[in-house]
Amino acid sequence: MSVLHIKLQNAHLVKHYQKGMQRLLELPIKFGEDCSQNKHNEFFAYLSTLGGGLVGGDSYFQCFEVENTKATLQSQSNQKIYKGASTLNTEIKVDDNSVLVFHNDANIFYKNSDFKSKACVFAQENSKLFYLDGGYLGYANGDFKASMLFRLYINNKLALNDVFSYEDKTNLLSLYSYEYFYTIIIRANIQIESLHNDEIIMHTSTINDNQIVRILAKDNDIALKHINEIKLKFLQGVDMNVVITR
Repeated sequence: MSVLHIKLQNAHLVKHYQKGMQRLLELPIKFGEDCSQNKHNEFFAYLSTLGGGLVGGDSYFQCFEVENTKATLQSQSNQKIYKGASTLNTEIKVDDNSVLVFHNDANIFYKNSDFKSKACVFAQENSKLFYLDGGYLGYANGDFKASMLFRLYINNKLALNDVFSYEDKTNLLSLYSYEYFYTIIIRANIQIESLHNDEIIMHTSTINDNQIVRILAKDNDIALKHINEIKLKFLQGVDMNVVITR
């Protein structure tokens, strides 16, 4: 099993344990600055997998603790899900004084892949969160399986339980021929307009004060354009520096 355990406190990396193929790469908030100076009380890092993706038999666990920090954790590139069964379990803890942007680029599913992921976020009443996850169907031609579970706990009480489940080609009917899908979970009050056209479908709902944004798109650039617009509103609303890298 590959393990990555990160703890951020006052915008500093105070715990960094890694075993296996997962890596964290810290970068300065602004180009040319020294990470150690930390002038902005913010933290930015890329998450990467050295092997280039998950293959059959891979099992990953990652844990992130965020205390009194405004943090952005973002995948360095799309995660490739190759043939065989693989798992990814994520645990995130965000305290009352913290903001977290957790940006997963779309998982790319290959033929005969069988992917299971579970993400549990433990937040407090005043925690601010932007969580993105999704996938791309094109390379698999419908021949893959995926179960992507997301649970959000507020003050240790379950506030949101969200599941994407795909078993076979009959499930493609629910995607309306769109190859990219994303889900955004937001704990903040921002205005998001729905869209419905030939290129993209984007709708928003609210459950227990949490905004859920569903996106289906035929082109990833179009999807990311709207995702980054939403992310920008979030960053501005929580007074974070603008970190848009896609």
